[in-house]
Amino acid sequence: MSIRRITIIPLFTALMIVFTIVFPKIPVPIININVTLQTFIVILAGLLLCPIDAFTSMLLYVLIGALGFPVFSGLSGGIGWVLGPNGGFILSFPIVAFLISLFKIGKQTMIKNMMLSIFFGIMWTYLIGSIWLSFYSKLNFTEIMYGMLIFLPTDVLKCIFASIISLKVKDKLTMIRYYNLRTQNYY
Repeated sequence: MSIRRITIIPLFTALMIVFTIVFPKIPVPIININVTLQTFIVILAGLLLCPIDAFTSMLLYVLIGALGFPVFSGLSGGIGWVLGPNGGFILSFPIVAFLISLFKIGKQTMIKNMMLSIFFGIMWTYLIGSIWLSFYSKLNFTEIMYGMLIFLPTDVLKCIFASIISLKVKDKLTMIRYYNLRTQNYY
């Protein structure tokens, strides 16, 4: 394993923790639920990392929270939180990051990143989380999916920002790599 991977995997795990804890939750008063930036980091990890690194970084986040560290929304943690009603959404994060990264084949464009982000980042998170929630709460799956629609506008904005940022970061990393290759001294 390279030093780059040893650095980048925990970096995205730390970003996930910071964006969950430090940045405030945005309350949706009508339904008394908060919107967080967790899916933003999951999508960003998928767009910037290779599939196994994206999966591993988000899996580390889930494991840290499952061990009881307060890294989940609302400064919560523990295996009960992972196995609770929100567990499906939390457990979807490594899968979604992996799938986004796996299908980003070829040249990345804004449209392609947006489509990947919406299909895997939103739809699969909603699907996995809603299936889990319907089993956990014995509520109708269709009603839960219908209830997820209130989050769609903010999640699409997260996809847009993640797509823009990933393209900018990829451009900068490409320039840095090119510069480093050209200035390397071979003795």
